Amino acid sequence: MASLKPRDIEPFLKKPDFSRAVILLYGPDAGLVSERADVLAQKSGVDLKDPFCLIRMNADDAASDTARIADEAHTIGMFGGKRLIRISGNTRHDLAKAVKPVLDTPPEDAIIIIEAGDLKKTAGLRKQLESNPASLAIPCYQDTDAAVEQLINEEIVSKGLKIDRDTRLLLKSMLGDNRMVSRGELSKLAIYCEGKDSVTADEIHEIVGDASKLVMDDVIDATSTGDAAKLQAVLPKAIEAGNAPDIILLGLLRHFQMLQSARSKVELNRQVTSNVIAGMRPPIHFARKNAVTTAVNIWTLDRLTRALVRLDKAMLECRQKSGIAQALCSTTLLALCLEASALKKR
Repeated sequence: MASLKPRDIEPFLKKPDFSRAVILLYGPDAGLVSERADVLAQKSGVDLKDPFCLIRMNADDAASDTARIADEAHTIGMFGGKRLIRISGNTRHDLAKAVKPVLDTPPEDAIIIIEAGDLKKTAGLRKQLESNPASLAIPCYQDTDAAVEQLINEEIVSKGLKIDRDTRLLLKSMLGDNRMVSRGELSKLAIYCEGKDSVTADEIHEIVGDASKLVMDDVIDATSTGDAAKLQAVLPKAIEAGNAPDIILLGLLRHFQMLQSARSKVELNRQVTSNVIAGMRPPIHFARKNAVTTAVNIWTLDRLTRALVRLDKAMLECRQKSGIAQALCSTTLLALCLEASALKKR
């Protein structure tokens, strides 16, 4: 099968083999998927600053036009050389149909990287790419204990900072399940401790403490439930706490993916919202249950799909246009918040 086993992923990322035309990265940790896609892009040999060499494509747009990926993959670059096509985001269309033409006729000078969510074994795209010799699937699951240890070593120990066993355990307990966010928190901690010999518990509480997560929860809940006044109060705090605009959007994206999963059980399976909320894994914290319940009740599946596309595009633009990233993030959140407010009044 054209799928990497967990033990083979890190060696592959250190020395990627781009002999396969299509590489699929999938899993519940969107941060890990994105980070690994970035690593592959950097090592692809493609000039990522050249807009003719790097093509970013939204999954919904790619799936709606089954010839688009193949057309891009077989286009010859203006100045020659390899081209990289990165496809990300969510779609309710069948992306597998749009990928099939490049599997049937693999391009010689193009690499296609697809960033997907948590695909089941039965998902059409995953089955297609795992069984085709022209493609490779890389599962990206939440950080295991060993992976978190590796992150700490990369971001803390490699900077010359010592961290004893008890302090390390504390740090691990305060890191979330998103690799990108965890790496960001560790990077901030390393900068804060620059010039010191070791990391202490006080410094961890100061920099990596749960305050940042709590304010992010407030931003997410205010946006998804249509509380514009609260959003305007907490969004600046989230930014001041060091949350980058694309990370804020990533948090919203994952939350709306969770809402989509819950809403499908309500809308398609006719389950009661309270039962769906009670059965969520990981469980929803009691302090947020009312907000999540409200969001599941007011957002329809169609609206959630459009919201996910909007969030994915905004996150992409924030990474491409860092100078206006904060404004892009604020505008996107406010638009979704106002949409939620209107939905509540129906």
